Amino acid sequence: MNIEQLANIINIEEFEGNKVCISGQLHNVIELLKDKLSFKILKSITAVDLGDEIELMYDLFSIENEETVVISVKVQNEIESITDLFESAKADENEIYDMFGIHFLGNEDLKRLYMPENWEGYPLRKDYIQDDTRLAWNDDEYNA
Repeated sequence: MNIEQLANIINIEEFEGNKVCISGQLHNVIELLKDKLSFKILKSITAVDLGDEIELMYDLFSIENEETVVISVKVQNEIESITDLFESAKADENEIYDMFGIHFLGNEDLKRLYMPENWEGYPLRKDYIQDDTRLAWNDDEYNA
């Protein structure tokens, strides 16, 4: 499979190398890649705060074809979960929820992993203001 074949099947905004940017229907795209194109392994889901939106990158691998594809989608606050397709997605979705505040619709076990349940804010977002002095042990102004 190559990106051009994939482009004929799904609506792709752009692609470079093995990274495919889509604008929606994430669940359908991932399901198609898994069921029809043999991408049976989800290696990871990664999030990056771009300032005005969060980019999620789904890294899939096909043992059969020895190929990797990265599906990229930009979101504001929520997106559909893929935990029904990949059990391993639960951990990544929970981490992204905890650090970025993205809600994964359909993930029935969405919870914080690192921060306390009552923690306010999402530490890896660019707009996060860290004003809790318990976390200031490594800040220069507290070590001066």
